[in-house]
Amino acid sequence: MIFLVHYDRRAQQLLRFDKYDDADHVRAADDRLELELSLLGSDRENEIVLFSAASEAALRVSHARYFYSLEELAIAAAQSQGPMPC
Repeated sequence: MIFLVHYDRRAQQLLRFDKYDDADHVRAADDRLELELSLLGSDRENEIVLFSAASEAALRVSHARYFYSLEELAIAAAQSQGPMPC
């Protein structure tokens, strides 16, 4: 699976999350580029990334900061739960 993530670093907020089949990698790359171009000059601190992962659950574990608040991550770490549940 391929995932397109649009994250606002300043607001610490996930703004867009799209899923693509592996065969749609060209469309995913085109969508990423279109999004980046549409945001040129924006005052947001945009992070636009394509990820490849076996599943959404795997991505949520490996890149938890895009999906969970700092507070949620801190609580999980303090409770020694390991990776965030999906």
